[in-house]
Amino acid sequence: MMLMHAQHGRHFVDTSRAKAVVGQKMLCVLGSLIILCFANATTFAQTSTATLRGTVRDNQHAVMPGVSITLRQVETNTVRTAVTSPAGDYFIPNLPAGTYELAAELSGFAPFKQADLKLGVGQVLALDLSLELASVQESVTVSGKATMVETQSGLGTMIEKKDLDELPTVARDFSTLAKLAPGTTEAFTGTNTGTGVSFAGQRQYSNNVLVDGATNLFQFYGKQANNFPQDWIQEFQVMTSSFSAEFGQASGGVMNVITRSGSNKFTGRVYGFLRDNKLDSPPFAGRMVKDSAGNLTPQFLSSTPNFSQNRLGAFVGGPIVKDKVFFFSGFENLKNDTTIVLGITDYWINRGVATLLPGGHREKNFMVKPDINLSANHRLSFRYNNTGWRDLNLSLNNTPLDTLEPRETFSGPLWSTMVNLTSTLSNRTFNEARIYYNVNEPFITCNLADAGGLALIQKATRPGEFSQKTYPGANFGCGGFTGLEGERNLFLIDNFSFVRGKHQFKVGGQLAFQKLMMDVEAAHKGRWSFDKDLAFDINNPATYPYSFTGNIGSGVDKEGKWSPGVFFQDTWQLKNNLTLNLGVRYDLDRTLLVGNQYIDSKNARVVARYGGTAPLQPVKLDTNNIAPRLGFVWVPSQDRRTTIRASGGLFYEQNHYNFTDIYLNETLLSDRRISFTDNDPGANPFWNSADPAGSRVALRSWLAGYYPYYPDLSKAAMNKDTILGLDPNIKVPYTAQFSGGFTHAFAFGLDLSVDYVHTRGYDMIIGGNRNWMQVNGQWVVADPRFTSVNLYFNSGWIHYNGLGTRTEFHRGPVRVGLSYTLSKTTSNTTAGITGGSATNPFDLNIDEGPDNADRRHNVVLNASYLLPLDFQVAAIGVYRSGLPWSATSTAIATGGPFGYRIEPRNSRRGDGTSALDLRISKNFKFGRYGAAVFWEMFNATNTINFGNYQGSTQSSVFGQPRSAGDMRRQQFGFRFDF
Repeated sequence: MMLMHAQHGRHFVDTSRAKAVVGQKMLCVLGSLIILCFANATTFAQTSTATLRGTVRDNQHAVMPGVSITLRQVETNTVRTAVTSPAGDYFIPNLPAGTYELAAELSGFAPFKQADLKLGVGQVLALDLSLELASVQESVTVSGKATMVETQSGLGTMIEKKDLDELPTVARDFSTLAKLAPGTTEAFTGTNTGTGVSFAGQRQYSNNVLVDGATNLFQFYGKQANNFPQDWIQEFQVMTSSFSAEFGQASGGVMNVITRSGSNKFTGRVYGFLRDNKLDSPPFAGRMVKDSAGNLTPQFLSSTPNFSQNRLGAFVGGPIVKDKVFFFSGFENLKNDTTIVLGITDYWINRGVATLLPGGHREKNFMVKPDINLSANHRLSFRYNNTGWRDLNLSLNNTPLDTLEPRETFSGPLWSTMVNLTSTLSNRTFNEARIYYNVNEPFITCNLADAGGLALIQKATRPGEFSQKTYPGANFGCGGFTGLEGERNLFLIDNFSFVRGKHQFKVGGQLAFQKLMMDVEAAHKGRWSFDKDLAFDINNPATYPYSFTGNIGSGVDKEGKWSPGVFFQDTWQLKNNLTLNLGVRYDLDRTLLVGNQYIDSKNARVVARYGGTAPLQPVKLDTNNIAPRLGFVWVPSQDRRTTIRASGGLFYEQNHYNFTDIYLNETLLSDRRISFTDNDPGANPFWNSADPAGSRVALRSWLAGYYPYYPDLSKAAMNKDTILGLDPNIKVPYTAQFSGGFTHAFAFGLDLSVDYVHTRGYDMIIGGNRNWMQVNGQWVVADPRFTSVNLYFNSGWIHYNGLGTRTEFHRGPVRVGLSYTLSKTTSNTTAGITGGSATNPFDLNIDEGPDNADRRHNVVLNASYLLPLDFQVAAIGVYRSGLPWSATSTAIATGGPFGYRIEPRNSRRGDGTSALDLRISKNFKFGRYGAAVFWEMFNATNTINFGNYQGSTQSSVFGQPRSAGDMRRQQFGFRFDF
């Protein structure tokens, strides 16, 4: 059963009536929850541990109260105990992931023991036991006989330690293995935005990544903040749909990750990964050429350009006090020198613009993590980690058209610290408390200016000195923005669990203080746009710009907000073979209010200059984000090998400070923001409706007289500003999700899962000029004081339907997994984390079509096989069908203020992509020590995978790919375990 939002087609920011009614009915319940959850608040009140529960019966199937259950973690000798209730049930939460031994005892019955119980992060497992009378058998020792069943109804895939250690990953980024799960696919909207994974068709920045129970998400970009090297990760859970109420602020999916911990055994590893250009195949040169038959063929570089990479690291863990105090610590250093291949057009190449640029990455990661068993009932954990990095010649928009000038250096401090206390208060009550603080402050410096933010503005001797210049086939000047988009966050988290009969309740929440740290220049340097690949020449009107945007003011601000939220969930064992998952969250994201204190002063400046009424209103708090969840797990057979599940609910994202940053930078802290566009009647001061072509020529000529510096506004025929900001009724986007399917464990080591997933994304944020209205069938400017009023508003949607399958085979030396997803994703927006511009904000149907992440077929195979003589082969094979793209043009006169599409959005398709990554390793044993050397090939078949198709019909290379994925790469590695 799915709890579906009743509203489907709303425009702008209107909230559906159905949602309001639900909100009113739930407020009383939530009020009680808020009182219950003292000092609890916004959303990541999630678990980094496992839970084991079950029922104990005798051989006559009668329930057995008073049975002593002892659970011992093998790695640390940590013991947890419980006693079965009058209904024969036991419940043990807050278990660190690992291997356990279980014992059950009751006077008059033979002791029951089971070894080798594997409990994974975030799992809620049921293990039912049966005791024999002592007169029949004095002792029973069982290993791997009783079957554990996952009782959470959401969809998830576990990435285990063996996967992390054995499978080839070129960047040693554990999150890339999330794409082994069905319902996931690659998604890229820029180098520094998002997690790189789309879950059930949703945006890659709509996910959450939790490490050791706390968010590792950089709120600005929706990407991971600190880097945790893959060798330090113990395991992680990929939750693709319909996860429980304790997980929040993710309308897409969740990666629930735990790092390695110390144990009673001293262990460590020294490892390295080495790459060099001599081992790689020459890359795509960024352009197509015609062969003798006139067919377009890809051109490759004649040799592989400079590249070298050294990744060296180590970790060590063990006891400080046996059975009591443990530690884990790691360090990794990465040095990368590479070559960037541009996809600029021949025109710029012939003018001597470089197509090969040096690139590089420097990264140092450090972590220390002690764990303390304060007593049998209390465990304290601490973690500190730090990531220092520096990227050279980075393109923030991830475009091969960025030449050397607009590329940037990206560097700065990223660190976090956390304290976690788990407590067993009684046989039926448990608590988990956590404090987490992180600092994410990377700074972006433009190559051309060797400065960023306020320093770049102050360095310019004349406004526009470092202005951005965008052509169809290349980009120059300083890029889209520079400076600091950072944050400092404090999270206070508490989860309280208790058992009442067949119900396992969990209540909790979080109080988060999220502080924006902003020092950004965006349009302050000026932005010029050209529609032809022709260098500017004042004597040639064909080379004149058609658009200019500039900003005068400040981009510096520091402020934050406290945001609270709570959740409640019930795992109700309705019958022995039927479990209901019931839950609800409530999140109040107050970061939307950042910047409201500048509204009055900005309004005063506008009214003083132009007269009239105040144009801006404060952003209102989005207060009705109630997210109910409902699901069930049914085990229909006695052997408990088959589970049938279904679940659904509402899932809210978090606000990303990017939108607030834009509002502050471009409007609230700005003295003036001006914009000129030749074919926009509202932004062309020379517009004559009787002569549109002459109007465009007049503006281009006027702009050309000032290029590349700011135009003299006192000499413009138009004295207007531009507003760029947030609709006062802006909402937090959310999804309604439903999933249903089954899992069956075959007797010979084969597991099969099949699930249908339906997801609808609502309130996606879109931008557009809303300073228009229709009068007698004609478009007229609504407020003549402004060339445009571009507000972000909630009218975007994403619809996803997918059938996902996952087959896993584990037997002896063989491990194989195969995921296949058949899906379709449609939307009415291409919006990224900084919003998107609607073709016509009053008719969003124009932009309906396949979503940018719409890959109809996704196949992922992972396998490993241990050969004789301790050789091992591991592989990941991928096939994904092509992504859609759109044809565009700026040369068409529309007869109105808005453009229109020359063909339906995303009506064209790129080529499919495929790759085979291989690892061949040789393992060595030296008593308790082990070592391995390995050779890895990525894209071993040397398949060319195109991307970035040129959509501008005005470009000489329209329809051609401007970039491609990496060709064959090779890597050598080693590790020594002790």
